Amino acid sequence: MSQENNVGKFIERVQENISDFFENINDYIELTGAREIIRRYFVMNAFDGALTMLGFVVGIYITGYIDPKIVLSAGMSASFAMGVSGFVGALITEKAERERKVKELERAMFADLEGSIIEKAALMAVVLAALTDSLAPALAALVCASPFLLSEFGVLSPVAATFLSIIVTLVLVFLLGAYLGRISGESPLVYGIYMLSAGLTISLIITITSTFIEGVNRMPYVP
Repeated sequence: MSQENNVGKFIERVQENISDFFENINDYIELTGAREIIRRYFVMNAFDGALTMLGFVVGIYITGYIDPKIVLSAGMSASFAMGVSGFVGALITEKAERERKVKELERAMFADLEGSIIEKAALMAVVLAALTDSLAPALAALVCASPFLLSEFGVLSPVAATFLSIIVTLVLVFLLGAYLGRISGESPLVYGIYMLSAGLTISLIITITSTFIEGVNRMPYVP
């Protein structure tokens, strides 16, 4: 019985620590006003990841040789590269911005803020912004590539996976727009249509460009 009580207390302590951790993160975000920045990074980079995967899917479909392994490896490699570069870029950029703001506060308050909650909050904002910048495109690309995972397991044909991937990508783009509409206080439907229109336009440009390149590649060589 005593052992069960110890296990129960341990679980409660872990739950309290996790709850305190997320409460601290939320307090840091509120203190630094980083929520808007994180939100912006998420939408922009998720859009980039989704459209990157769309470009690979459309390009490979036009070539006539659809290999799910190629789509998954090429698309995810590009998204991983975007994630790494985004993390480093956001980390350096946000670090510079937060350090500038902390120094401005130090001059205004005539105080050293090293080790203070303000400095800790600024550091947390930098890390969260960098993580969001790196994870958003990778997660969006993974969602868009999910039909090809099903194709790898024999659930879908490569052609069906291609069209389903395009549909999933456009739905994701629409949802990102709807999310922007909701947080802006405007119509989610209108913003969803805005983003969807942008996605369709980019998809059309990718299709025309890929078709042109494929046509050039198939032209007979004339010495």
